[in-house]
Amino acid sequence: MMVKMHKRKNREPIHIQSVLKGILKNYNSEKGSDLFQITDIWESVVGQTISKDARPWKLNGKKLEVHVSASVWLQQLNYMKSDMIQKLNERLGNNVINNIIFKIGNV
Repeated sequence: MMVKMHKRKNREPIHIQSVLKGILKNYNSEKGSDLFQITDIWESVVGQTISKDARPWKLNGKKLEVHVSASVWLQQLNYMKSDMIQKLNERLGNNVINNIIFKIGNV
């Protein structure tokens, strides 16, 4: 596959999220788009404290995988899972998520 490179006129840095959003738009990845929407609203749904130690990682069907920084967070967030699913789906406007799996990983 050939990727067309465009010469940028200004040399200001570009945030990686905007680059990835553009790529996903070009390839019309609906699930990738849902993951970016989830990432965008994550902190407002779970709060600043949790968002520092837990991040959405991937969306497989309707199952969201979230990486957490430590086993303590893994255990705590499992208790909050149903509320998180409900709040995320309310904010997304449809039933995007029906399960969340927490794993220790890069945050």
